[in-house]
Amino acid sequence: MDSEMIGIIASDMRQIYMSEMLKKKGYEVYLLDLREGRRISRELLEKENKLWRADALILPIPLRKAGDTDLLSETIAKHRDRIRKVYGGSFPKDWEKPLEEAGILAVDLMESPEVAKKNAIATAEGAIAELMKLMPVNVEGARIVVTGFGTCGKVIAEKLYCLGAMVTVAARSERALTLAGFFGFDVMDLAAEELTLEGADGVINTVPARIIGEKEIDGMRRDAALIDIASAPGGCDLAYCERKGIPCKLTPGIPGIYSPKTSAQILLQAMPF
Repeated sequence: MDSEMIGIIASDMRQIYMSEMLKKKGYEVYLLDLREGRRISRELLEKENKLWRADALILPIPLRKAGDTDLLSETIAKHRDRIRKVYGGSFPKDWEKPLEEAGILAVDLMESPEVAKKNAIATAEGAIAELMKLMPVNVEGARIVVTGFGTCGKVIAEKLYCLGAMVTVAARSERALTLAGFFGFDVMDLAAEELTLEGADGVINTVPARIIGEKEIDGMRRDAALIDIASAPGGCDLAYCERKGIPCKLTPGIPGIYSPKTSAQILLQAMPF
């Protein structure tokens, strides 16, 4: 380990745990805590002189939790004489360009396949916990539809199956459907048929595109529950769900809520500290 100073802007407990872990490794750490509703502003950044003496910065995940992301990138770029590396996640499109032009390495950890794979476990556990809060029946024996069979969808379906749920995977990819069928799940081919949610006790959407609209929601039972873990704005018309009286919730960023310590370890393993 060298004498690097690390600045951390915290939006949830993941960054707090990372701060503690890095200190145990002997790093000097400066923490800017935004958890109590604070947001990035020009006045705040001008006051945080010590933050700009850091060699590397760890930012909130997703970055939009910080507030004014454009102001943040502009300010970081101004301190290119000191800051050489920036780590965060779910950067807005082209957000890192000013940093790259200033010679600062910007790493979006959410684009790492290894991070995504490890985070999927925390995401699945949290999504199921959220669904259980809304469903009036046990998971065991419940009919649950999982839309999407990517990194998170696979783990969610697997864990639901292990809890005794009757799982249906809805996807378009032939490969995903074949794999889901091989694992023993019922499948719904969205390339050949419309998404049908009739009879489902619960639905977990992982698809980051509007896949569950009014027509699909009209087919749901009123005591069914829906969880949407897709990136904002999600893949479900939650406003329509609420109007129809169907319990629903958009729950992005689950690892920071349910497993912040484990998630902090996963993120640090993807950084050279």
